[in-house]
Amino acid sequence: MQHAKSNKRRKAMVCAMVGSALLFQVSGIVQAEEQEQFSFDQVVVTANRVPTKISETAANVTVITREDIEKGNYHNLGDVLQHIPGINIGSLGSPGSISAPFVNGSEQVIVMIDGRRMNMPNGIGGFGMATTNLTSLIGIENIERIEIVKGGRSALYGADAVGGVINIITKKGETNQTTVKVSGGNWDGRNFAVTNEGKTGDLSWYFSADKKHLGNYADGSGKTVDYTGVDQDAYTIRLDQKLANGDLTVAYEYFNDENEGKAADTYDTTRQHNWDITYKENISANTDYQVKVYQNASHRFNKDAYESSDSDVRIKGFNYQINSKIADRHTLTSGIDWRKDAIESSKYGNQDNTVKGLYLQDRWDIAEKFSLTPGVRYDDNGVYGEKTTPHVAANYKASDRTTYYASWGRVFQAPRFDDLYWPHQEETWYGTTYIYDGNPDLKPETGWSMEVGMNHKFDNTAEAKLTYFKRNLTDAISWKNISTVQNIQHWVPSNVDKQKADGVELQVNKQLTDEIKGFIGFNYTNVKNKKGNADYVKDPNIPEKTWNIGVSYSDEKVSAEVKGTAAFGRTDPYSYQQYIEKSYWVWDANLNWKLDKEYTAFVTVNNIFDKYYDGYAGYPRGGRNYTLGLKTKF
Repeated sequence: MQHAKSNKRRKAMVCAMVGSALLFQVSGIVQAEEQEQFSFDQVVVTANRVPTKISETAANVTVITREDIEKGNYHNLGDVLQHIPGINIGSLGSPGSISAPFVNGSEQVIVMIDGRRMNMPNGIGGFGMATTNLTSLIGIENIERIEIVKGGRSALYGADAVGGVINIITKKGETNQTTVKVSGGNWDGRNFAVTNEGKTGDLSWYFSADKKHLGNYADGSGKTVDYTGVDQDAYTIRLDQKLANGDLTVAYEYFNDENEGKAADTYDTTRQHNWDITYKENISANTDYQVKVYQNASHRFNKDAYESSDSDVRIKGFNYQINSKIADRHTLTSGIDWRKDAIESSKYGNQDNTVKGLYLQDRWDIAEKFSLTPGVRYDDNGVYGEKTTPHVAANYKASDRTTYYASWGRVFQAPRFDDLYWPHQEETWYGTTYIYDGNPDLKPETGWSMEVGMNHKFDNTAEAKLTYFKRNLTDAISWKNISTVQNIQHWVPSNVDKQKADGVELQVNKQLTDEIKGFIGFNYTNVKNKKGNADYVKDPNIPEKTWNIGVSYSDEKVSAEVKGTAAFGRTDPYSYQQYIEKSYWVWDANLNWKLDKEYTAFVTVNNIFDKYYDGYAGYPRGGRNYTLGLKTKF
C-alpha cells in the first residue's frame, strides 16, 4: 500500500514537471524579448510584518496585483482566490453563500485588510473551524493587491494562522479621476460600481461604491434554483495625510450582504461597519514605528424553515510595532497586540474575550547570502490562558537567480464562541433525539508547521518555485457524540482529534512572447484527521491533487485570459453525502477591449463548459454564467 502511494506521488510530480517542460518548449517557438517580466524582488509586507523582498523572505508567498484583479472582473473575493495554487474555496454552492479559504488544506487561516484582522470570534458555520467568510468581506473595487503567505505564522499573528495568512491591501488615492463600471449578465445579474480618487497637496483620498444583484441561478445540470436573490452593497473611503514626520491613514468600510433562498425558505444578511486609523513614522534612517487602532462591527441575521438567530459582533483592536536596524546585520521587529472580541447572540447571550499579545522577531544577516530569522510571540487569552509560539526561518541566496528557504514554528487555533457557549438544545427527528451543548473548557488546538522551498529565476521571462510543507496538530476541536443511549445523540465539542498534513506545490510562470504569458501550478496535498481512538482518515473536503493553468494575452488595446482549475482524489464524507464527481475541471475566461482612452468593454464567462460539480459535497456550484460590461474613466 505504501509503495502504491509513493508511485502516485511520483506520477503526480512527473506530470507537473512534464507540464512545466511543455510550457518552456512552447516559448522556444517564439522567444520573448529579454525584458523583466517576472521578479522575486517584489516587496511584500505580510510575511515578516515589514517590507521585504520575496527573494529574501523565507516563506511561500503569492501576490495578486491590482492589474490581475481589474482584468479578471471578479464578482467577489472568493472568485479572485479560487485559481491560486494551494488555495481551495469551500462554498455551499449557491452564489452569495458562505465561502471560506483553505490554505495548504487548512481552514484555520487569518484574513486581514491592511493588516487588520477580519476573523470572526464566533465562526461562520458550515466549514469546521473556519472564521472568515469571503463572500461578505470587502468590495472588489477597493483592492490594490493581495498577499498570500502559506504556512504557519502564529509567532507573528497569534491564533488561527495555521494554514497561512491572507492580507488584502486597499487602494490609496493617486490620480485625480473617477471610474464608473456598469455590467449585467444571466441569472438577472446586475452590477454598478463607481470610484473616485485624487490628491491635493499632502492629502489623498480613495472612495468606492459597489452594488450587485443576482437572481435565480442554474447549476451545471441545467436545474434552475428558485432563488430570489443576492444583493450586496459596499462603500469604502480611505484618506491619507502626509504629516511633518509621518503618514496618517483613516479608512472606513460599509458592507451589506443579503442572501435569500425562496425554495429553502432561508434568509441571511450580514452588515458590517469597520474603521481603521493608522499612523506611521520614521524616527530615524534605521527606525520606524506604527500605531493602529481599529474596530470591526458585524451584525448577522439568519432564518431558515425552523428557526432564526441573530448576532452582533464587535472587535476592538490596538497594535503598536517598532522596527529597528541594529549594527547593519540585525533588523528587530517588536510589537504589542491588544484585541477585545464581544458578541451579543440570540443563541447564547453576551460573551466577550480579551487577547493580549507581545511579539519579537530578529532578521539576522549572518552572511551576504544567508539570513536567519528567529521569532517568538506570547499571548494571554482570557478564555484559555497563556500561549507561547516560537518560529525560526532561514534564507539562503545561492545566486541572483536562486534562493532556498526553510522554516519551522509552533501554531495554534483558538476555540470559537460557538464551540464554547452553544446553549443546550434538543430536537427530535424520525425517532432520534439530538442534543447539542457547547464546552467552555475547550483548549486551543496546538501543533507545529514547517516549510522547505526554492525560488528560481530561469531568465527575465521565466520563474518557478517549489515548496514542501508538513503540519501536525493535536487537541483538534471536533463535535463528538458522547451518548451511549440508543436513539439519543448528544453532541459536544471536545479536544479529541489530531491532524497531520503534508504536501508539495510547484508553480511555473513564463512569458511566451511579448503579449502572451502562461502559468502552471500543481499541488499535492495529503490531509488526514484522527477522531479519538480511530485511525487516521483522509479529509474528504481537501482534494489530493489540484492543477491551476492559465494563459493570457495583452497588448495596448486587448487583454484576454483563460484559467482552468482541476481537483482530483476527493473522497465522499459519508454514504449519504457524496460528491457529484470525485474529480473535475472548471474553466473561466475574461476579455477586456479598450475602445479608446476613456472606455473599456469587457466580458467574463465562468464555468465555460457548464460543468456539473460541487466544491463541498452535496452543494452543486453554479453552471455557466456570463457578465458583459462597460467601464469608463474621466
